[in-house]
Amino acid sequence: MPVNKRSKGDTTLCRNFCQYYKPGKNEELTCRGFVVTHRIMQKGRRLSLERPDMLSLPDAAMVEALRRILCGACEFREGDCDFFLTGAATPCGGFVLLSHLLGTGELTLAEIEES
Repeated sequence: MPVNKRSKGDTTLCRNFCQYYKPGKNEELTCRGFVVTHRIMQKGRRLSLERPDMLSLPDAAMVEALRRILCGACEFREGDCDFFLTGAATPCGGFVLLSHLLGTGELTLAEIEES
């Protein structure tokens, strides 16, 4: 089920990590990465939504596992997501943030899968 950003009241993740985010555009639907990040934070985890100067990236196997977890359940996957469809496009902001948090060790794949 899609999550309405307006009901969540915060698009900081989108502004700081998503190249597809357009302020003022109808942005009610969210990527799976936004949903997962929001759920992790609802469980009490404090995650920084500020974009660092340098993103940390996990290894290729972890990126592929994250892709399986997030993209497999994302509302944008089949119709709108060039990252999923072609693999050549930049991923959504939620994917970028979660990849970074995996790369720094702040989150684990298990925590992401549980959300």
